[in-house]
Amino acid sequence: MNRNKKILTGLNHEDYEHPFDKKALAALEKTPGLKLAGSYITKHTIERIYTIQYTGSNIRVTKQNYPAIYEMMEYACQILDIPQIPDFYLQWGYNINGFTTGAEKPLIVLNSGVIDLCDDDEKMFIIGHECGHIKSMHMLYHMMAQVFNIIIDAIPFGNIAAAPLQYALYYWSRMSEFTADRAGLLCCQNKDAAVRAFMKMAGMPVKYFTEMNNNAFIHQAQEFKQLDYETLNKVVKFISIMDSSHPWTVMRAAELLNWVNGGEYNRIVVSHNRKIKIVRK
Repeated sequence: MNRNKKILTGLNHEDYEHPFDKKALAALEKTPGLKLAGSYITKHTIERIYTIQYTGSNIRVTKQNYPAIYEMMEYACQILDIPQIPDFYLQWGYNINGFTTGAEKPLIVLNSGVIDLCDDDEKMFIIGHECGHIKSMHMLYHMMAQVFNIIIDAIPFGNIAAAPLQYALYYWSRMSEFTADRAGLLCCQNKDAAVRAFMKMAGMPVKYFTEMNNNAFIHQAQEFKQLDYETLNKVVKFISIMDSSHPWTVMRAAELLNWVNGGEYNRIVVSHNRKIKIVRK
């Protein structure tokens, strides 16, 4: 792996936070029952249970067993200015995907398809996306979304009172993906690689990887962007209560390209790419 990325010293998650994420988070934090759900996770050590489940089932990546893969995680944390490298695991699965879980001690799991089907910059985009959830402090609320049904079943009359919290929590969880995509691009620093990763996520057959047409997909994303967002937001809010873990892939690409084209991506990279000077007395 070439270490030719800019290190974003002093990067703050608010620098790249998507407005959809920010607005949805504000609504979520006003929703009754949020603190109760959070305290349930802490009191009943839900995080510990999930950690045992994932660590007991998947392959842990370390410097010793898979040094090339671990180096990517290490490098991603350096680029995004994340001081603590999270535990890192692989699981079997050939869709291009990964996830992050755990609020107090997050861990990242990538499907083996990410390793086999993506080039280094595409991997860095996906790893950076998952690191972005940690950097942006998404993890407690993400855990709530992951175990929501368990929480509701354990609370008296939970199913009756759950609808507003479920709606707000799941909707915010979807919107937080746009912020994490920005972190992924800040990590890989290659717009074309991000587009290729989205194309592979969206269903590009392996036999056509050498014939990928980035421009056609970008055009599709731009057409999607031109849809009526007032109407579209209503549709997204409706489907966000379902179990889909991410918003539509083309919508994610459209939002990320809009951010790049607006100049904010470049501004952040330039403003945070400072070399630390050591002054000797």
